[in-house]
Amino acid sequence: MNNQEQFKEHREHAIVVVLGDIGHSPRMCYHALSLANHGVHVHLVGYRNSMPHKRIVSHPNISLVPMNPPPDRFSKEWPAALSLLLKFVWIFFMLFYTLLVKTNRRVSLVVLQNPPGIPSMLVCYMISYIKWAYLVIDWHNYTFSMLNTNFRLDEPSVRKSGVLKGYVKMASIWEGFWGQRANWNLCVSHAMREDLLKRWNVHAVTLYDKPPEWNFKLLSIEEQHNFHRTLLEMDAFKPYWEERSLYSRDPELENSTEITKFTHRDESGVARLRTSRPLLLVSSTSWTEDEDFGILLDALKEYETHAHITANYAEKSRLPDLYVVITGKGPQKEYYLERISRMHFQHARILTAWLAAEDYPKMLACADLGVSLHTSTSGLDLPMKVVDMFGCSIPVLAKRFPAIGELVIDGVNGRLFDKESDLKQSLIELATGFPNFSESLDKLKASLRFERQPTWDEQWDASFWPLVQSLFLPSIREFKRWERFNNDENDQ
Repeated sequence: MNNQEQFKEHREHAIVVVLGDIGHSPRMCYHALSLANHGVHVHLVGYRNSMPHKRIVSHPNISLVPMNPPPDRFSKEWPAALSLLLKFVWIFFMLFYTLLVKTNRRVSLVVLQNPPGIPSMLVCYMISYIKWAYLVIDWHNYTFSMLNTNFRLDEPSVRKSGVLKGYVKMASIWEGFWGQRANWNLCVSHAMREDLLKRWNVHAVTLYDKPPEWNFKLLSIEEQHNFHRTLLEMDAFKPYWEERSLYSRDPELENSTEITKFTHRDESGVARLRTSRPLLLVSSTSWTEDEDFGILLDALKEYETHAHITANYAEKSRLPDLYVVITGKGPQKEYYLERISRMHFQHARILTAWLAAEDYPKMLACADLGVSLHTSTSGLDLPMKVVDMFGCSIPVLAKRFPAIGELVIDGVNGRLFDKESDLKQSLIELATGFPNFSESLDKLKASLRFERQPTWDEQWDASFWPLVQSLFLPSIREFKRWERFNNDENDQ
């Protein structure tokens, strides 16, 4: 066995568990990457419905450990109460087997995402006990609050099942019980940290979501133009992004060699933003009940009316055409797609699309404004989509809820709204005069671009790494010693 193989045999291992699609669990992927960059080998466990970013997949210190989700028929063919029982049994045995058998026998750390926490909190506690590992629970929200919303137990019109109400109450007790038994707890907001302490006497450290600088960032105009050209090759985007028969009407396009709705390459070969481009609005949604997407559609109706009225106004007072790109998957998507199909706008175009993990950050970086309809089932978590938009310096119109003020500062990096009329008013105010005379929008963009925020790596190293560093110190020293030895060997 050579030196490299000996090191791999004895280095430290960690398990990062997400009881969901790994590819759509960015925070847990970032945990895995941060640990891996410190020389820890990470087993990233979860459902493999979609692939995470290639930086995660290709990292030599990260191993993806797929786990089979419960069959769909549990939800489709059985009553809710029985379905919950079947899922509990399935997940318990599948997760226990996966963590016990498919991960290294020597593990120092288990990091679990909550929610969902049933039965994963119990399973991860058992595994951490068996493998002598520290257990960390990363609180993104509450399992009980999500169940309460999913079962619509707060709605007077819904007949309340005693079994389901009891299950939700049990979930709350369950979360508090296992949260107290974790070695460390992390959470996504100060409001959640205070609530964890008050509700269950669970002490947590706030680790805000931050976009990694290698993924969500500003793009140059050249990079934006190239991405718009890439979208022209996609069937879903081509009808919207392709420029048609405007060459004679727009002097700006004379002698241009490459043209999209938003950019063009002039005769000298320089990529430029078009001065007559539409405003690009982006929104990412899970198409669930905690995001009332009808608010945005109703606001777009009002925008269409005002855009039609101002069509012949001077440019400073005119509303631009609006291109709305909506990404995401979820249970209510078909319902809203049917609503969208009945909306015939001249000045607002709505496109629902699924973007690859590498393309989504580029779309955000090309956008002018973002919308978040997330309200949180607990009122305490913060939407990752807004974090990503801020990473690309995109101002956000965000639905108001208790914790959102920790992320969106009204009038500084975005606007907050309570109802459709508020969203419409902010959208019209920011869009008026775009792109040449939109001072309010430009001010929000400037605030994001010139006020530097800490990166994920900086915050993770400051907040979480000091907690767990002592677990790995001997192996970290050995890792650095092996790295130096390997580098010296390569130089010879």
